Amino acid sequence: MLPSKTFQRISTICALLLALAVAPVLASEKNKIVEPQDQSLIYLRGKTSALEGKFKEAASYFERALKSDPSSHEILNQLSEVYLKMGDGDRAIELGKKAVELAPENGYYRESLAGIYASLKQFGEAKEQYQAAIKYNPSDRKLPLLLGIVIAEMGDMKGSIEVFSDVIKENPDREMAFFYRGRIYLEMEELKKAKADLNQALTLRPSFVEAGLTLGMLHERLGEVEEAINVYGRIDGGGSFKKRLAQLYMQQKDFKKALKELLEYEKAEPDDFTARIKIGLLYFETKEFDKAATQFESVLKDEPKSDNVRFYLAAVHEENKKYKEAIQEYKKVTADSSFYVQAVMHIGYLYREQKQYAEGAQYAKKAVAKSPEIPEFVDLYAGFYEAQKNYKVALNIVRAGLKKHEGNEKLLYFEGALLDKTGDKEGAIRNMRRIIEKNDSNPHALNFLGYTLAEMGQNLEEAESLVRRALKIRPDDGFIEDSLGWILFKKGKYNEALERLQHASTLQPEEAVIYEHLGDVYFQQKRISEALKNYQKAIDLSKNDRELATKVKKKIAELSEDQRKPTGHSEK
Repeated sequence: MLPSKTFQRISTICALLLALAVAPVLASEKNKIVEPQDQSLIYLRGKTSALEGKFKEAASYFERALKSDPSSHEILNQLSEVYLKMGDGDRAIELGKKAVELAPENGYYRESLAGIYASLKQFGEAKEQYQAAIKYNPSDRKLPLLLGIVIAEMGDMKGSIEVFSDVIKENPDREMAFFYRGRIYLEMEELKKAKADLNQALTLRPSFVEAGLTLGMLHERLGEVEEAINVYGRIDGGGSFKKRLAQLYMQQKDFKKALKELLEYEKAEPDDFTARIKIGLLYFETKEFDKAATQFESVLKDEPKSDNVRFYLAAVHEENKKYKEAIQEYKKVTADSSFYVQAVMHIGYLYREQKQYAEGAQYAKKAVAKSPEIPEFVDLYAGFYEAQKNYKVALNIVRAGLKKHEGNEKLLYFEGALLDKTGDKEGAIRNMRRIIEKNDSNPHALNFLGYTLAEMGQNLEEAESLVRRALKIRPDDGFIEDSLGWILFKKGKYNEALERLQHASTLQPEEAVIYEHLGDVYFQQKRISEALKNYQKAIDLSKNDRELATKVKKKIAELSEDQRKPTGHSEK
């Protein structure tokens, strides 16, 4: 048996320490670990090892202590818990049962044995032990809760509800009972009751994060977003619910509130990498570009190889018109990154935006040489020469790319567009028909072919059919709407054409050609003031297209000349 008197234990320890202090140390024994021989010390060593998570070592100490006192129910109980931690369930049960047999009225031992049974999913035996534990230790408030959980695990949901309901009846302030009963109702799909219990659990303890999260997620599941937001807002403190609340605000496009919640969450979880990135993205959405840049730079200090964050930082600089910094960051995105292609294309866009065509072409040429397997880079390279209206060189680049990427739809389309710009409309039509034969759902080829046929005044029925097919695939595409409006204009259906072109102008309000087409329709309807207004809008928007501006100015001049003629139409 363990020593029963404190002074005996202290005396033994002191004696042992004194002996160790004065005993001579032999040279051969210098590296030996002195093991305690006193049973009480062995037991204490076992408890210490168990607390430190050294379960194998703890088991060794407890087994030694048990040899000295085989009838010690305390050692048996401790040893059973250690064996459970070590994964030896059979030995844990064997020792736990012996402890209970030696002290059948000890509620703690029965609770411990019940826990072992529950861990091994032997819920019937666990239930029996919890019931006995409650009998011998009725003041332990957690035992009925554990019993209710085990009964639920057995599949007896109604029985579990009864247990929790009894607890609530006796102690209506037991938030844990409401929580567990609410979880059981949730399992039973009795959602109204589940909501009520979870809500009560949160009301009783506003800092009960798990109850708030469970209730909030139930509201989310049911599509009750406002209710979920309200629940998360009631939870005291910080934690993961702040992250969920931010996500809901993001779904509602309320980025300022989302940012506020994530900043609160970051205080509690400063190492959450994903949350830190989202904060940067939210600063971006709220156009706080300097703060977004600072946030992403902070993340990159900790994770310098994070290409997605590098890309986001570059995008912030781009949006903030800091093109030099943006290009520098985009160039740091490595070729093995999933963001690499996008980064290269953005660099190309920025060179074009600054009209740095020579630098851009040189950069794109190197990108093609470095990654010849990526057709988008061919498109980018040729685009710099197209922008300078050097269509011949652009065509040569695209055709070289098609040798490597035979049948690539984007390159075939680009080749067709360049042929059209060189005046080879038949060649452009051949390319578009080739694309459509391969993929009859390519809206761009369908639209291009339909519009080109209309411009040539050929096959207007086919042209309309092609464009309507494109519009079914992309119903809110302003360019396709414009094509259909133009075809209807060519067919003399001015009212229908006007409706389509007006819709196109709402979808693409900065597209000059659409306003030119609107002016043509108004002119045919003899609505001269509206025609002039739209022609002028087309000129205002065509600052980078001198050819279009010149053509529209000529129309205005002709229209003004007609108005000055005595027989001409004059709108009042």
